[in-house]
Amino acid sequence: MVQEARCVNCGFNIEKDYILFINGTEFTFDSFECAVNFVAPRCANCNSIIMGRGIQQSGDMFCCSTCSKEGIHSAVVP
Repeated sequence: MVQEARCVNCGFNIEKDYILFINGTEFTFDSFECAVNFVAPRCANCNSIIMGRGIQQSGDMFCCSTCSKEGIHSAVVP
């Protein structure tokens, strides 16, 4: 009997899995959603998952121009 894999994001045992190799390390996921949640960057302002290009500014990633403006202003004004 083959042992089922366990998702590194949610911990579920899975029969059919997604496997990602990142810098030579193997990560197993039960769904695309878990893979994205584990790997994708988050917005520095609202903490949303960034699945597209996002906006990089001053070393931070933002999901949209509104968050990039709010994030920069909140970093400047105490």
